[in-house]
Amino acid sequence: MKEIITIAFGSAKENFDEKINLLGDTFRVKRLGVDFHFELALELVRKYRTQCDILSFSGFPIDIKHQGKIHTHEQTQKLRNAAGDTPWTDGANLKFMAIPLFLKNLAQKEPFLFKGKKIAFYSGIVQWDYLQAYSELSEDLIFADPYSLTGIPTVVKGLAPFKKMAGQVSPILKRLNLENLKEKDFTHKFTKAPTMKAFFDADIFIVNETQMEYLKLQDLTGKTVIIDQIDNFSRKQLDQANADKVYSCFPDFVNMPHLGFTGLEAILLAHTEKTKLDQDDLLDIIAEFKLRPEIYTPKSQKTLTTERFSFIIHPLSKSQLFQIPIIKPLETTPAGAKIEDMMKHAPGYFYGKVTGIKSDFNGKEVEGDLFVLPMTPKVMMKQKPEKVYSALNSLCQEAHKKGSKIIGLGAYTKIVGDAGVTVNEHSPIPVTTGNSLSASATLWAASFGVEKMGLVTKDSGTYQGTVMVIGATGSIGKVCARILTNQWKRIIVSAPRPYKVLELIAELKEQNPKAEVLGTSNPDKYSAECDLIITSTSAQGESVLDIMQVKPGCVICDVSRPFDISLDEAARRPDILVIASGEVALPGNVNIEKSIGLPGNIVYACLAETALLAMEGRHESFSLSRDLSYERVCEIDRLARKHGVRLAAVMGHAGEITEEEITLCRNHALKAGPRTSGRVPGQ
Repeated sequence: MKEIITIAFGSAKENFDEKINLLGDTFRVKRLGVDFHFELALELVRKYRTQCDILSFSGFPIDIKHQGKIHTHEQTQKLRNAAGDTPWTDGANLKFMAIPLFLKNLAQKEPFLFKGKKIAFYSGIVQWDYLQAYSELSEDLIFADPYSLTGIPTVVKGLAPFKKMAGQVSPILKRLNLENLKEKDFTHKFTKAPTMKAFFDADIFIVNETQMEYLKLQDLTGKTVIIDQIDNFSRKQLDQANADKVYSCFPDFVNMPHLGFTGLEAILLAHTEKTKLDQDDLLDIIAEFKLRPEIYTPKSQKTLTTERFSFIIHPLSKSQLFQIPIIKPLETTPAGAKIEDMMKHAPGYFYGKVTGIKSDFNGKEVEGDLFVLPMTPKVMMKQKPEKVYSALNSLCQEAHKKGSKIIGLGAYTKIVGDAGVTVNEHSPIPVTTGNSLSASATLWAASFGVEKMGLVTKDSGTYQGTVMVIGATGSIGKVCARILTNQWKRIIVSAPRPYKVLELIAELKEQNPKAEVLGTSNPDKYSAECDLIITSTSAQGESVLDIMQVKPGCVICDVSRPFDISLDEAARRPDILVIASGEVALPGNVNIEKSIGLPGNIVYACLAETALLAMEGRHESFSLSRDLSYERVCEIDRLARKHGVRLAAVMGHAGEITEEEITLCRNHALKAGPRTSGRVPGQ
């Protein structure tokens, strides 16, 4: 049985003496902590070097490779010299390969963890081998080494300045007594100096296990911590500091978290009977044991049930601008006539909260912050996209500071430019347009309306009538067309650009060869034949079809904001059911602090998608760009049913549409004359 002695610079309270079975061998691993007394460490090395197969050193300074030179701390070198002929390891080689790999995998799995974030190091010297990996994840690196090493309350910003500083002071660092590192207090009054502000404002803090024993951590509420490996003492410290989430680069390995990188490398060294390990040996161990990080949620966070999201709204018309209290007095002044154009220069601002949202599935509570961008659709669409992007990203930054983990774009903020893609690229938190749930809610409302009108027959689950999608090549329109192609016998797709219509027709025919698919750039050509029309355009209130040509009894689902079908147009046709699609009810005792133009707990589906993703813990850019995913619409539909997001009372231009109004509309349709397709026999 091979014996391994680990000399740890940290506390003796974490000592152990255990037999470990790995790689087909049995190893006795004994840890001896010295409570930061170097002379004791040196004495133990001399005592045990002839009584073990491998010596390992934990918590002592690693070699620093800089500008072609290797700098070794004098006390570290003394330990190595004291080991004599006994092979030794400090775990640095395994860490050097495993930690950058872990960071890369973590960034791929959680891209918004590092995106736009500031990363702070209690000591960059301690993390020297991995600094390049961190610099590839963020340009904002802040180092507290001046305070950690000397007590001077200042920081170094940026990797290049830090490496330059480290090179200049390396002769001093090599001689620094390690025992002076004890009890570095990051709650001390010195740390409140303005020169330390950048450090404490960071989003992610980097520390190692040994540091946890001599650092007094500041309040880490809302912060993320990355640690090389985590033991019971570290867990307690992070609990007390209220860290939001902790990533340990070394997993809870075979139920022995205290083994760590140093212990594992020592076992591998003993197993191979080599004096030093090469890269292939280390790659094999990483692959064989599938080393993956441990994600630890501190106890302080486990008691928190409320999660935050944000959502951006904007006025849909000039009249809505005058609902803003500070602007209302200008309504009757000369400035009021120009207010719409003037507001394009105004920054966005916090508007109010949405509270009381509670999942029907697991009781998880979420609350949202509403932000307003004071631009109307008319003004927004005339702006250069970059100007709107900049305003939106400022709100994304503000949402992040308030603790939101995801933000949604409402109405035209998700239409302008590339439909959220660029905004998402520069946002510190994921951005979603909410279009997946908007599409799903559109189909909920359409199905409800058609069923209530009861004028279209079904055969084997397929409506034996005609549906038309206006704006079919847009984000919501296209995915609606894909779904409806499987539900209706005949589908017509309409959009301004003929070549896009032809492309969509080919796609839909391939999807369902049995469906009859037609295309047009003129909706009026087929409106007299349609039992259901869905409009999803960016026409900004301009007419998209002649209401007088629409078939009696048709259900029109108007997804667009502003509406494609005006209130006056709808009033001219009492035999047509016009539904303002996209409104849903959130679960729980919902309170919306400020009006968003809808009654009670009813919200736009794009807002509900953002809340729903927060309920599910899916902090990701779920809906983005104009290419909406059919699969994602189906998935968000499932999540909505899971958590209790439901279609609200069917809404029209003037508010809720009652059962009596639907019945009256149906009667008007029947009196208007025979229908030309899908008519219920006997009607």
